[in-house]
Amino acid sequence: MSSSKEKHTLKPKLWIVTELFYPDQTSTSFIVSKIADKMMEKYDVNVITDSSLYQENNFSKESNFTIDEGIKVIRVKSKKRDKNNLIQRAMKVVSLSVKLAKVLFRNVGKGEKVFIVTNPALLLVFLSWIRNIKKLKLYILVHDVFPENTIPTGIIKSESSFLYKLISSIFNRAYSNTDNLIVLGRDMKEVVENKIRKSKNKPSVHIIENWGDIDKIKPSSTLPDILKERHKNNYITIQYAGNIGRLQGLENFLQLFSSSNNKRLYFDLWGGGALTDNLKKWVVDHELEKRVKFHGIYSREDQNIILNSTDIAVVTLSKGMYGLGVPSKTYNILAAGKPILFIGDLNSEIALLIEESDIGFCFSPDDEKGITEFLNNLSIEALCELKEKGRNARVLAEEQYSEHKILARFIELV
Repeated sequence: MSSSKEKHTLKPKLWIVTELFYPDQTSTSFIVSKIADKMMEKYDVNVITDSSLYQENNFSKESNFTIDEGIKVIRVKSKKRDKNNLIQRAMKVVSLSVKLAKVLFRNVGKGEKVFIVTNPALLLVFLSWIRNIKKLKLYILVHDVFPENTIPTGIIKSESSFLYKLISSIFNRAYSNTDNLIVLGRDMKEVVENKIRKSKNKPSVHIIENWGDIDKIKPSSTLPDILKERHKNNYITIQYAGNIGRLQGLENFLQLFSSSNNKRLYFDLWGGGALTDNLKKWVVDHELEKRVKFHGIYSREDQNIILNSTDIAVVTLSKGMYGLGVPSKTYNILAAGKPILFIGDLNSEIALLIEESDIGFCFSPDDEKGITEFLNNLSIEALCELKEKGRNARVLAEEQYSEHKILARFIELV
């Protein structure tokens, strides 16, 4: 009879290459780490990742999140750079992509399976080349669509520019030179299929959404003290929790929040990012400090408390972000049983989800009048409607977007 150790060695190898991995605290790290952990049921999992953390606030000793000790992790050394500085970030993308690809090339065997996420972006190009040499089976989890996502950020000004066309041509070939592409929503599937439509090799494109942690994040049975106090004074709380970056469009929302004639609204922001300091200054300049609060970076263990401390949660995407990303924060908002105020393309995955399941409200970034009217009319009398949509959100999380159900789809595909 074979020992459990011998059985483990008989499993086929799976290589996971990613910039972000446990114990990093970012959502991408959490998702990839959970996928790696699940894959241990089927594979001998080997992870190649960065040695430094993107977000230093790593998982606490009290965290219930751990990964299988059998996962073999190779960490490559990279120079620490300012993630909010575009030039320094670009330098790290290039250097880290080269290092991760080199380590994989030296260690991967011919015909083995490789799973990567689209961070760092250039890694996809290198691995598409290695796939041909080593005859690999390559799976790509598309979190960011590059270089299309450089247009909304203003990094590249126009799709008609020579630089954009050159980069796009290189990356379209790289996307095509894979076996399976995994995307996060219907809009992203459309964009990715368009990228590979002219290629002779057309990899399969599968939708596997992110998930909500329905076991650790759930509706609170009692109203948090902060909401009790605010409701007592007839205030409604709006919350944003996540990366405060260039693609979220938060500056536009803040302007509309400021111009609203409804002064019984609080806006709580949790998280950090490239635009945090600019937004803080804007709030001070417009004398909004009493109603707009920045609470800083939070740990994963605090999510349940934070997400339950609002009446409605904001999910925003800048204009031009159609199909380029599906905010993972959405699914934990569902788990907390909170309605969503979505500002983004009305044909995007989150907008479709909200309309299909009656879990919130949707506005285009251009609909400033509609957003302002919504804010003007948001009052304590709306709590019954908000709670009903929140109950719908929790049911949806349990039925379709639990960790168990989503990870089962990954292990079935790979």
